[in-house]
Amino acid sequence: MAENKAFKIGRLKLIDDFPIALHTSFVTKSTFPEIENDGPDITSMFQYYRQHGFVEFGSSTSTLNVLFPTFFERDILLCSSLIPLLQVESLCRDKRSNQALEHTVIIYRSDCFKYVI
Repeated sequence: MAENKAFKIGRLKLIDDFPIALHTSFVTKSTFPEIENDGPDITSMFQYYRQHGFVEFGSSTSTLNVLFPTFFERDILLCSSLIPLLQVESLCRDKRSNQALEHTVIIYRSDCFKYVI
């Protein structure tokens, strides 16, 4: 059985040098053979996908969770343990082939956004 490595790529989103969100993508080496080398230089996953011929994206059902930050998240997002975080988890797919491109987890500081429903 062939082993398919998954790689974790994180991006910290800043506004005026202040951290507001942590984007984490999990992608497989079978889909992106050069991901191990390319990973450290990726600033936009969608731009990376376009460079590899995937141009239209869609998501499967997303899950929204409200949680309190772990020590790691407090350290990265510069927040206290009492600031709730919003976590959005989803699977990004190529619309043409329906191939899964990434599993993504995004954590937002709830005190840095205005939500319109």
